[in-house]
Amino acid sequence: MLECIIVRTFLYPAITTPPVPLVFADQCAFRPTGSITTALVAMLHSITELLSTDSYVIVLALDYAKAFDRVRHTVLLQKIGLLDIPDSVYN
Repeated sequence: MLECIIVRTFLYPAITTPPVPLVFADQCAFRPTGSITTALVAMLHSITELLSTDSYVIVLALDYAKAFDRVRHTVLLQKIGLLDIPDSVYN
């Protein structure tokens, strides 16, 4: 359900009305030189620059790439099946 909320809230609007200009200069994934290391270095650089002007910085980082790798999918589906979710959610 979280995936459905994220897709409807962020992905669909970005596809139907993309911002101008659409630039992903800070994207590290799916690039020949991109990796988790480059993402961490870029994040550390940004935090360091912000700390030079501000006394503190709040960082919120989310990574959904491996969120369900350690979940027993049969148990998850059984628990979701027990929820009283109206059919209108899927329309």
